Amino acid sequence: MRKEQTTELHSTTSVTQQASHWWVLLNSGTATPADHQAFGEWVTRSPERVEAYLQSIRLAQTLRSDKTRWPDTPIEDVICAAKAAPAAVSRLPRGDPRERRDTGAASLRVLVPRFVVAAAITFAALAAGWYFLLSPQRFQTALGEQRSVVLSDGSVATLNTSSVIKVSMLRDRRTITLVSGEALFQVAHDPSRPFDVKTGDTTVRAVGTQFDVDRRAAGTTVTVVEGKVAVFTAPTGSNAGEADNVPLAAGEQLTVVPRMKLHAIHANVAAATAWTQRKLIFENRPLGEVAAEFNRYNRQSIDIQSPQLRSQEVTGVFQANDPDSFLLFLAKIPDVNITRSADNRSFVVTRDEQAPASN
Repeated sequence: MRKEQTTELHSTTSVTQQASHWWVLLNSGTATPADHQAFGEWVTRSPERVEAYLQSIRLAQTLRSDKTRWPDTPIEDVICAAKAAPAAVSRLPRGDPRERRDTGAASLRVLVPRFVVAAAITFAALAAGWYFLLSPQRFQTALGEQRSVVLSDGSVATLNTSSVIKVSMLRDRRTITLVSGEALFQVAHDPSRPFDVKTGDTTVRAVGTQFDVDRRAAGTTVTVVEGKVAVFTAPTGSNAGEADNVPLAAGEQLTVVPRMKLHAIHANVAAATAWTQRKLIFENRPLGEVAAEFNRYNRQSIDIQSPQLRSQEVTGVFQANDPDSFLLFLAKIPDVNITRSADNRSFVVTRDEQAPASN
């Protein structure tokens, strides 16, 4: 590593990555006197650089210890052990300044053997992103917003309106928590790392497939677009010793509702995933449910106050971000009145309950 190379490194990498590169160079047996001098200039510029280099030493000690079997030891365990380990540093600069100039930064050589240089290179990536390894990443969408996120393993999560997911990517598993809302997952194939989507007590497990998970207050609906998944639910009642496991194939759908028996049904996949094109497809759905769907995407809500009208079933295709088309549809029903609320936040829909139902 020549001085011009280290200058480029300093301008494009973090302090922890710089420290790891210095550890690799100084323990490789190829460092020149100029490299030692450059390291001395680098490390003495700030306490943060000294600490970063000591962290590199700690990780090296942890990886060579009898208690660590890299890469079989989980990454988070390696990092925790490295943070707790003391750093061994020998021959600190002291005495005649001319001697320090001769020995240069080699005085910070550590009491560890050369084992696997790749281990320190691995630290550069881990140290720069250890927070993301130990803490889930969070992605969310606002009202009416949709967003696609490419995860670190190559999987794609497309979030529907007002949705939140937390992503945890570990060496042996991939865990996504759907905190609220709905998401379509296109999973990168990796048999050694199961892909789990959790919603409360429900877990949807896949290896390489595409499926939609819709979390509502009443329950969670899983629709498989491609491949297969397994849906696990927390045990209840007399089956408290065994968790329910329902396999789903492409074109099947399952709604998990507390204290109800689970059974898969044939799914209208196009309707279940139409939201990705901002479309709402309804087939024999009560108007109350249709209005609730529109309210997920728009700030001005539609409030159908007539119980008879709310239960009336309809079939149709609407644009999610075009509530006016749905209001126009409602206005064509006999004896229906549509007014704005006093605060202008909603449309109030009423109907004469004595009027006959209209299809």
